[in-house]
Amino acid sequence: MTLFAVSSTPLWLALGALALGSPLHALTSVQSKPAGLLTNLLSRAEKSLITTPYPSFSWIVPTTDEGDAQSAYRLLVATRPDLLVEGEADLWDSGKIAADRSLHVRYAGPRLESGQTAWWTVRTWNRVGRPSAYATPQRFNVGRTDRSADKWPGESRWVRLPDENGEERWTFEDRHPVAYHEQAPVRSVARPDGVTFLDFGKAAFSGLRLELTWTPPPGGPASVQIEVVVGEKARPDDESIEPRPGGGVIYRRYPLDIAPGTRTYTVAFPRFVPKYPHSQAMPAHMPEVVPFRYCELRPGAEKVSVVSAQRLALWYEFDDEAASFASSSPALDQVYQLCKYSLKVNTFNGDFASSERERMMYEADTFIQQMGHYAADREFAIARYSVENMLYHGSWPTEWISHCLLMVWADYWHTGDSSLLARHYETLKPKTLTALAREDGLISTRTGLQTSAFLASIHAPQLRDIVDWPTHMADGFEFRDYNSVVNAFHHRSLVLMAKIAGELGRTEDQATYAARADKVRASFQSAFFDSAAGLYRDGIGSEHHSFHANLFALAFDLVPADRQLGILAWLKSRGMACGVYPAHYVLETFFDHDEADHALSLLTSNGDRGWLNMLRMGSTVTTEAWDMKYKHNISWTHAWSASPAHIIPRKLMGIEAAEPGFGRVNIRPRLASLEQASVKLPTIRGDIRLFATNIPAQNYTLDLELPANVRASVFVPVFERASDDVLVDGVAMHARRCGAWLELPDIASGGHKIERLRQCSPIH
Repeated sequence: MTLFAVSSTPLWLALGALALGSPLHALTSVQSKPAGLLTNLLSRAEKSLITTPYPSFSWIVPTTDEGDAQSAYRLLVATRPDLLVEGEADLWDSGKIAADRSLHVRYAGPRLESGQTAWWTVRTWNRVGRPSAYATPQRFNVGRTDRSADKWPGESRWVRLPDENGEERWTFEDRHPVAYHEQAPVRSVARPDGVTFLDFGKAAFSGLRLELTWTPPPGGPASVQIEVVVGEKARPDDESIEPRPGGGVIYRRYPLDIAPGTRTYTVAFPRFVPKYPHSQAMPAHMPEVVPFRYCELRPGAEKVSVVSAQRLALWYEFDDEAASFASSSPALDQVYQLCKYSLKVNTFNGDFASSERERMMYEADTFIQQMGHYAADREFAIARYSVENMLYHGSWPTEWISHCLLMVWADYWHTGDSSLLARHYETLKPKTLTALAREDGLISTRTGLQTSAFLASIHAPQLRDIVDWPTHMADGFEFRDYNSVVNAFHHRSLVLMAKIAGELGRTEDQATYAARADKVRASFQSAFFDSAAGLYRDGIGSEHHSFHANLFALAFDLVPADRQLGILAWLKSRGMACGVYPAHYVLETFFDHDEADHALSLLTSNGDRGWLNMLRMGSTVTTEAWDMKYKHNISWTHAWSASPAHIIPRKLMGIEAAEPGFGRVNIRPRLASLEQASVKLPTIRGDIRLFATNIPAQNYTLDLELPANVRASVFVPVFERASDDVLVDGVAMHARRCGAWLELPDIASGGHKIERLRQCSPIH
């Protein structure tokens, strides 16, 4: 008999979690008060300025009992923290509200004015009516509330804000500021030639501060110029910087004037000059940064010693402890850490603009970085700003415009807040690209329909189909007037636009977009499917079947069920026949179709098309392409290849929202050959923690912790010739079969041990 068990935390879990290097968390933890307060999605609202007189408030419900949930709340807002008392809060006292709502509760007090500072707190009542303590108050600052002068909806400006000491500091509106972080080198080598070689461990967009001592010869000059070199790649000797790293990999030399004695110097990097549309230069009040890991101090014949060195690494607010993953595969752990770190250091602009060469955002890049950021930190403001920015600053690839729909839907799904959908609804409609459609619904960018009015409506220059980038990574894709990949994205856009209309109660639009999606789906089959080959063609008039044509058809649910196994088998035979950007869709598709073994093999591949190759090249940040040979100007600081940061928790560990805002989640780990894995995934409702052990077809154990106000459907594999009997908290139950999975459809919040065994275990 096969059992599926839920009980308290065993000793082996504690030992296993420690062995895997993941933070141990008691599954019976208790929180006495709400935590994780958000004002307009800002976790550190005191560091920013909001631009609305009616903010929204969210919190993590405290967990006091197994299966706990909020039954009521009371929210207080005041002009001083000492006034946050029931009946005395001078701005707003909501009174006790009987509701489980803990996300996006709108302020309903007197209109807040520009320049005003306020504090808020909240208490909750649990499912049996027991009240919590009040949360530690959060301060927020109201900036300008008249947005009529904005250059584009959602614009966030640099502003000055007094800190707790009254000193004014620069910050952003509606998002956290970027900050410089002092970092000492992890290794320093004094070479025989007088050069000091410094290794800061990993690359980051940074400035550089040096404390140097120069002892000039008697009667020598009052100053001297030495050379400072920074770079991303070391020579094989690991004690010098590679001067010809190739591609766009950084190697730069700067002069530095020094004076006698011991003094501190900040190296003045030249200002970045924008070269592309919407490239972003650093503001004048901030020192320039360059991505580098290594530094060399070259004093020549002068007697110069390094007293100390500080790299000033620049990035957006980021909590390194918010998310974690560890497994029995060292290679997979390396990939996760590489991608998670890449997400952090590619926020130096306060948005998702990466790459030293361009410093600008693209829709596909933004979407992948957005998804990764949700999985790496409980932080939503940078993603929302980046999404809004892209809606009004479109780029040229056709498929990138379609990513706008994916971005806004991801924002809604992860925050549970539909305000972005409502605010930009009319702007989103042209992004479906229906203006480029012929009678059967298929679209083309080559048939003269790209009018100036159309391009203005999508806020983009003239479009060109891209498929992959660089285009030689597109598996020989044959571009025609009507291309399969573009139309797969078009279909996905229509499906999402119908869902958006439905969420906003626009039922007529919902029906219209759903009907359009159905028409495109039917036309896609007749136009692109080659029944003789059992594969999809690249375009109308093409006889070529590219990896991409078949990948995106499958990824966007355009392949009928009776064709899916054939398409999957063919895609598997091709390996990673694409660049780093479609790898996001490759991994999602194989995990979603229960091909976890293949997906894991791609994640941990030792070939030149894999993340381990990025590390092998010497990069410590995800790169713009798989290898130097695939792109002549490759950047070593590019987050669009960091998709494993979210694929691992979402697809491999199987933690995904089942409804907007994570009130319900699905837990479906697809561990393949992994023996153990643990993850902490931050969500807007709190952390979900999962520790899994796996002996394929024999033993499958999950130790799960869900935040309060969250319920889960948990899935475990169906073992051959095993029954469907289960144990839930020590009580025998019968699970529901769902294909190759058994489902427990309603697991409550709190800590659970879930075990699936080939043989019957005694019930204690």
